[in-house]
Amino acid sequence: MAERPWGFESPLSHRMQTFSSEIALMEPGTIENGGTSDLDVAVEIGDGWSRRLTITVAPERVARARARERNRLAKSIRLKGFRKGRVPPDVVEQRFGLELDQIVQERLIEEAYREAVDSTEITPVGAASVSNVQYAPGERLTFQADVEIMPTVELSRVGGFRLKRDSRPVTDEEVQEILDRVLADFADWKEVERQAGTGDQVAVRVAPLAEGEETPAVEAKPYRFILGTGQALRDVEQAITTLAPGESGSFLVEFPGESEDDEAEQRRLFVAVDSVEEQVLPELDDELVKRATGGTQETTAELEEVIRADLAKHHEDEAEGRLRGAILEALIEANSFSLPGSLVDRYLDGMLRAPEDADGDELKQARESLAPHAERQIKEEMILDRVIEREGFQPEEEDVQRKIGELAERSGMAPAAVRRRLEKEGQFESLRRNLAVDRAFEYLKLQSEIEETS
Repeated sequence: MAERPWGFESPLSHRMQTFSSEIALMEPGTIENGGTSDLDVAVEIGDGWSRRLTITVAPERVARARARERNRLAKSIRLKGFRKGRVPPDVVEQRFGLELDQIVQERLIEEAYREAVDSTEITPVGAASVSNVQYAPGERLTFQADVEIMPTVELSRVGGFRLKRDSRPVTDEEVQEILDRVLADFADWKEVERQAGTGDQVAVRVAPLAEGEETPAVEAKPYRFILGTGQALRDVEQAITTLAPGESGSFLVEFPGESEDDEAEQRRLFVAVDSVEEQVLPELDDELVKRATGGTQETTAELEEVIRADLAKHHEDEAEGRLRGAILEALIEANSFSLPGSLVDRYLDGMLRAPEDADGDELKQARESLAPHAERQIKEEMILDRVIEREGFQPEEEDVQRKIGELAERSGMAPAAVRRRLEKEGQFESLRRNLAVDRAFEYLKLQSEIEETS
């Protein structure tokens, strides 16, 4: 029988759990035997995380499985001269022997593979590839299943690193940028008689031009937008900035291809500017602050204080994120381990979720470009899982309740309602996971020397 992949369900999710296995610590080439009274399993260690299971099903079990399938088939078929469900076994064998062989093989292989995995306590990543099937009615069934298993992570070093935590201060320019956004929501527009620039609102008309023509054959379509916001092609925006209100002209515009591989196309367009408006920001006073914040802040000083606090929190979160990334990078370098190719493939499948009609070459390029990112993400997850498991950082119920209470206070909802919503949206386990990860990082930070910089 030709080698073929068997899509057995694996206990691995794409977000992964870390499992350990005694067999993963064996040397390549070692064979471990296991199984039950009617099932024999031998595991051979291959390169990296590959394992070959040689599985033998006893003749008695094969015979029982064949009799079971034969009886099931006899009860469901209709043959001339026999009542339904009353076809003799020898007639079933004579008429459907080959079909029985195929059914028995497939079902026994699937059952035996699952039992073999359980008995050897290995954790496959993805589907097994089944080959070398040896089967005959009344005799034993033997086959081989090649799989890759979940790697084990042994953290020999979790600290002693010299790291930096760079947290920059809030600047007046950042505060003013936020204030300008607040003012922009209440801004007026004043028409001006000049060429437009970035941030101005323009009313224009655009139409295609045939080769050699300076006026459009069709009525130009009107548009209104703010320059610099990406609502028009770059060449169109550039053309607009050369025209004062009431002026028009023809311009060569580059249109990008539908995909990165398609060449850009140049077309000539008629562009007319009807009006240019500049933004007029209102004066920031206490009355405007009350309107902008719904009364939560009453003075400009209060608003600036809130903005500074939010920006400071944002900077702290960014600094913490960079520090966590540095910790994980140090851990990966200090605790080197390889990943099964099928694990990376499965992770990429979850990232890309490509449609069936996706271009094969483009999909291959996307997978190749994302593979290093996927490998790093997987290793980070596995290291964190190992730290959480080893140190017992799974959150207690009181930790979960405390976090839900914080969420409830911020959202104005009752804690019970917050919990129901998290469970309904499938976010409850993510909350527990985040709490465990937070504890893991607090532990890891204590294991290293961290210099505060700004």
